[in-house]
Amino acid sequence: MDYNTIFGIVGFIALILIGVFTGQLDGSLLNLHGVFVVLGGSFVAILINTPFVHTYKAVTELRFLMFNDEMNEIRRTVPVMVDLAGQCRSKGLSALKDADPKHANGFLTRVSAAALEYNDSAFVKRVITQEINQVADEMNEVANVYRTFGLLSPMFGLLGTLIGIIGVLKQLSDPETVGPAMGVAITSAFYGIIIANMICVPIAGKIRSRIWMQTKLKSMILEGILEIMQGSVPIVVERRMQSYFG
Repeated sequence: MDYNTIFGIVGFIALILIGVFTGQLDGSLLNLHGVFVVLGGSFVAILINTPFVHTYKAVTELRFLMFNDEMNEIRRTVPVMVDLAGQCRSKGLSALKDADPKHANGFLTRVSAAALEYNDSAFVKRVITQEINQVADEMNEVANVYRTFGLLSPMFGLLGTLIGIIGVLKQLSDPETVGPAMGVAITSAFYGIIIANMICVPIAGKIRSRIWMQTKLKSMILEGILEIMQGSVPIVVERRMQSYFG
């Protein structure tokens, strides 16, 4: 569980509630025109700009990307790999079959299976490294969905404001309606800025940190398996794992 994300969401909700109760945020900010232009326009632009598979993954994996914390898995990798190295020293490489199938979402099992199947450390390193890079590239594309949305929403907010101002200009003959109409027009820009800076940019940043942590976790596992394939003793494997903690 990523407590930073939870605290951030709670803090955002708290700011809104405080703003409502203190009168800083009132009903005049509720503007369906702005919501329609900003969200609708940005979403349509994303559909045109981004392949469906990346858009779909950006939505379906949002919970996992935002709330899972790989740091616990990274810390747990050291004793897991040391224990596996000890088993392989006593039983041979066949002990890799007993690798924890749940560790790193099955990545440890996949690397162990590759080591058993090919028994060539250079080939295993090349194949698994390619897999790690491909997954990182795909996750970068998912992050780009939110980065793009964050760039587009202020622009569509400005567009909503311009549309609203055109409506205001049509009502200049009635001074009593100009003020409220102008307020509605400007709130479109407000929505665009809020969506970009409180939702899209933080999510894209969180995904970026997830990519880094997942790459680090997988690199540790790959390095540990390669050391085991070379017959390294558990203490050497542990030292290699510890080097990833700086």
